[in-house]
Amino acid sequence: MGYEFYGWEEATVSAKTEEYKGIETPRQLYDALSNVWCEYTAAPRLRSEWSRDNKTLGQCSITAFLVQDIFGGKVYGIPREGGNFHCYNEVDGHIFDLTSEQFGDEVLSYENNPEQTRDVHFAKEEKLLRYEYLKKALKQYLSGHIPTDLPGGFFIYRNNEDEEILFAEDNIIKMYGCETLEEFRDYVGNSFKGMVHPDDLHKIENQIQAQTMFGEKRHDYVRYRIIDKQGDIKYIEDFGHLLHGKNGESYFYVFIVDVDQNEYLNRSRNSLAEAEILSMNQETDPLTGLFNMSFFYQNVQMLLSSPENRRKHISIIHFDIPNFKLFNERNGFLLGDELLCDIAKTIKNEFTGAVVSRFSNDHFVVCSMGSKENISNKVEAVYKKVLQTEESAKRVRLKAGIYYMEDRYTEIGLACDHARLACNSIKGRHDVNICIYDEMIRERMRKQQYVVDHVDEAIENEYIKVFYQPVVRVSTGKICGYEALVRWVDPNVGMLSPADFIETLENYHLIHKVDTFVVERVCKDYNKIIENGDPIVPASINFSSLDFELCDIFSVVENTRKKYNVPISMLDLEITESVMKDSSGYISEECRKMRSLGYQVWLDDFGSGYSSLNNLVEYEFDVLKLDMVFLRSYDKYPKAADLMTYIIEGARGMGLLPLCEGVETEEHYEFLKKIGCEKAQGYYFGKPMPMEETKAFTKSKGMEWEEFNLSND
Repeated sequence: MGYEFYGWEEATVSAKTEEYKGIETPRQLYDALSNVWCEYTAAPRLRSEWSRDNKTLGQCSITAFLVQDIFGGKVYGIPREGGNFHCYNEVDGHIFDLTSEQFGDEVLSYENNPEQTRDVHFAKEEKLLRYEYLKKALKQYLSGHIPTDLPGGFFIYRNNEDEEILFAEDNIIKMYGCETLEEFRDYVGNSFKGMVHPDDLHKIENQIQAQTMFGEKRHDYVRYRIIDKQGDIKYIEDFGHLLHGKNGESYFYVFIVDVDQNEYLNRSRNSLAEAEILSMNQETDPLTGLFNMSFFYQNVQMLLSSPENRRKHISIIHFDIPNFKLFNERNGFLLGDELLCDIAKTIKNEFTGAVVSRFSNDHFVVCSMGSKENISNKVEAVYKKVLQTEESAKRVRLKAGIYYMEDRYTEIGLACDHARLACNSIKGRHDVNICIYDEMIRERMRKQQYVVDHVDEAIENEYIKVFYQPVVRVSTGKICGYEALVRWVDPNVGMLSPADFIETLENYHLIHKVDTFVVERVCKDYNKIIENGDPIVPASINFSSLDFELCDIFSVVENTRKKYNVPISMLDLEITESVMKDSSGYISEECRKMRSLGYQVWLDDFGSGYSSLNNLVEYEFDVLKLDMVFLRSYDKYPKAADLMTYIIEGARGMGLLPLCEGVETEEHYEFLKKIGCEKAQGYYFGKPMPMEETKAFTKSKGMEWEEFNLSND
């Protein structure tokens, strides 16, 4: 008896498109797809388990969106283990689930499930690819013949030194510009080696070997170029599966896609498909073939478990490519990936016999044995070879941190942290490229640990203080606001400046504790000022982009200011440019909520990093706060005045009020008046001090406050 679909027995819906000839009912679609679903339309993680007897396995999301194409309605997802969803359809009150038979007798709940969107699902390149393949394969099936114009094809080759091709379907033959299988075999030398662009062969063979060497699934995912018989270069995505035959031999079953024929796939090569394969093969990095962090730790622990090895000199080296993100933006991800592979190869060649790993992005870590001099020479050799590579675009100045494991029983994670700290300590320096972990770095680390261990105590006992620095209206010289800044006055270690603890708290994801404390303190101080009958002006509070991730900072601000009856107009919110790195859009949405209630949202430290006025078009701010680097440049370079004028005019043109930090002299102040800067802040008007002290100081200078009409928002 045929499989009965949930809700379809009573369904009366019909197809809303004639694009798929012969499909008028859901049953007809299922019958057609039963001949189209295959291993390569299944999700990669389930591909090895797919069979004709379980044909709906791994097909749910691409099938559900295809149903939506034909019948309309919405797609919903039943939550499954591992954060996945089983997708189904709702059309005109009927629930359609073409792929539920993969769950056998399991009872699925089709109520109160979240709606699924194409934007989320098709952000995965491999899923978008499978969806398009399924649509085209269905059309070809309905046309009554085997697909011949799909952008991909299937072939098999033997897993040995010759990599002999055993089978290739027509799409592969045509992809290489050939007419027959014999012509194709002759053109590529009947070998997988001959199918790959010679400049890419060594790299991708290493990647395939690394990805299939460990783990149970034996999948690989690589990208490379090919040259067809007419001399045209094509860009290929390769999904492979290593299978072992009963005869003792092994074979690669491979599906490749010409991504040039699918312009929508022309994105960053850091594909989510690579992440899928990496999740199957837990030991290696799919791009470089090096060990990943987890397997690196396992290997080093095994190495250190040997008493003989513990008697030897062991070192941990951390390599980093400075400004690698900027390199990718300038040169493209293709060249960026090539650079990573070249550096991986250089490190591996220099540190033969060592444990070499790519931890993440542009971070490489090595565990090696040898004398300090030997290790230092090898690191120097890697640095020089990368800097002197033949291809000028790939010449970068690597940074390296070295930790010599004097204590053989140092935990490996801590040893890696030491090497990383040494590397990070020279990131901004152009005169030093290699750093050895020493007492100075150890002291810095000790201070960081003190901050992490005592931040809760410092907040509870109010060792963390809120200081206020006046903000002045440039045209009048009157105080129009204060910036709330933090200082840590510790009974054990004395005064800690923000540079001593802010970055540490961000790195350890504790910064929200201080920022929420500042909100509370500012609101309390507001009430004191009201009680004393002193002039009142708004205070701006700094927020880290991490605050939006670590807590509901929007609710914290709202609830706290209501608790102390503080008007919205008395609190301004400062956010750094790091908000622009939030690709999810969550932070910008939260900022929009705050602005809709009446809060002013400021962009802080503009110019301190990689800045662009064009970025401001995508985000909504009220005030653009120029970093003090601009006025420092003004003191040295005549052109800085023109640059500041341009930025301030641009800000005003976008409806932003410009505010400049770092005003230290009367000349600075007069210059800001001249170019029309709205507000200013700096030591010329007053240093950050406790509220009572800053009020006394500004009064002594004869400064006045703007008048604000308060309303309880």
